[in-house]
Parts: sequence; structure tokens; C-alpha cells
Amino acid sequence: MLTSLPLPYFNSFIICFVSLALLGIFLQSISFLLIASFVIYTLFISAINNLVEIYPAESFPTELRASEVGVATACSCIGSALGTFLLPTLIIKFGLSNTLLILAAVLLLGTIVSIAWAPETKGKELA
Repeated sequence: MLTSLPLPYFNSFIICFVSLALLGIFLQSISFLLIASFVIYTLFISAINNLVEIYPAESFPTELRASEVGVATACSCIGSALGTFLLPTLIIKFGLSNTLLILAAVLLLGTIVSIAWAPETKGKELA
């Protein structure tokens, strides 16, 4: 049932996935669709980045809250560092369009993981 899904992650991941996939598919054309996809992706990925500190704080009990926010932030930093070094390598090896499609697949994986393991926190009391 959709109401039990982690809607903040679910919606944002789906929107970012579609936007990035469209960028990868239509990269060679300069069109409104390309520009709109980039703008939408940029706005929604920013929203996802802001949830890194908020969502773990809502998901864990008080005695674990600070540690889990730290773990989530550390994982985010590791992902950023890996992306900084891997992105140029992927672009050289696979080309920009294929790299964007690979990154879209990562967002699709994030969607699946969120649906499977990230509980909705709306309406729940903090423990």
C-alpha cells in the first residue's frame, strides 16, 4: 500500500531517477526536456541530501540517534568522495550518456532499498 511507503525518499528517488534517465537518453539533443530534466534533478537531489540528517534522527531511539546521524553523514561523505574519483573514470570509460544511465540505476537501487527498509516516520512519536 502506498501510504506505508517512505514517501519522502520514495518520491524524491523516483523523480531523480526519471530525470537522470531522461538526461542520459536525450543528452545529444538540446531541448526543453533536457533543461527541465536537469533542473528537476538538481532541485530534488538537494532535497534528498537534506534528509541525510533529518531522517535518521526520526528513525532511531534517543540513545542511538546521534550515532546514527553520524553514521548516515559518514556514509554520505564516503559516497561523495567515491563519486568525485569514480565519475571522471566512468565518463572516460563509458561516455557521458551511459554514465548518466548508470547513475540513474543507482537511484533506482536507492528507491528499492528505501521501499524495502526505510519506514515512514510521519505521525510517529520520537522515542
